[in-house]
Amino acid sequence: MDEDSVARIKAAWIPNKVEKPVKTELYLNIIEQVANLFSAGSFYYYIINFDTLQMEHVDKRIESVLGVDAQNWSLDKLFELVHPEDLKHMHQKEAAAVDFILNRIPTEDILKYKVVYVIRLRHTDGNYRTILQQSKTLSVSEDGKVQHVLGIHTDVSYLNMPIDNKISFIGDGRPSFYAIPTEEEFITEHYDFSTLFTPREKEILSNIAKGKTFGEIAGILNLSPHTINTHKKNILKKTDCRNTTELIARCVRDGII
Repeated sequence: MDEDSVARIKAAWIPNKVEKPVKTELYLNIIEQVANLFSAGSFYYYIINFDTLQMEHVDKRIESVLGVDAQNWSLDKLFELVHPEDLKHMHQKEAAAVDFILNRIPTEDILKYKVVYVIRLRHTDGNYRTILQQSKTLSVSEDGKVQHVLGIHTDVSYLNMPIDNKISFIGDGRPSFYAIPTEEEFITEHYDFSTLFTPREKEILSNIAKGKTFGEIAGILNLSPHTINTHKKNILKKTDCRNTTELIARCVRDGII
């Protein structure tokens, strides 16, 4: 494991050092429902306490995704499994996340956002899986720092998604910012990708991501296959994607669907 890269990641978390932790009870049945809503494939979730940097709960489905026993999951294990090239840049994504959460939004909005980016994790069979990493704050300390975080790892290897150094911040009833390069200065107005789509196009995208055929989508939305095809062509043109697979990979990666 690249200890220097891990040290840079932990250094990115220093501004979030929790000085006044809160005592809170986490309701796993509710967290399970939230995790299911965020996932577009095989997934597992975990809860990390940033006061102690310890895992407080790990979903047993981690074994089906990575072949790892839930009892063995920790920050050190996570860093061990991250692809070496991804680990080198992970501190930039984490620094951007800390900056956004602590400096770019009001404290009362912290619970309204999830953070999304893509990494590769090594399965116990030796092969790497492309993972959509989504993080959502579950509790905020008395001094306004992120304390408990829900991490959701979804296997999106089937989408052949490119690995990049971008990050998205998805707001629940708040402005969202998509695919922001973490090597550059944060600029909000350039990245609201979702505003490209009409409500109907978003419905179609959501159904495509669920694996529905265009015929099935036409039936669900009570539209003709020809109308669905016209919407698809418009969506591809707007996003400069060559095909549906590339389109869905981009939308999943950016946290749009």
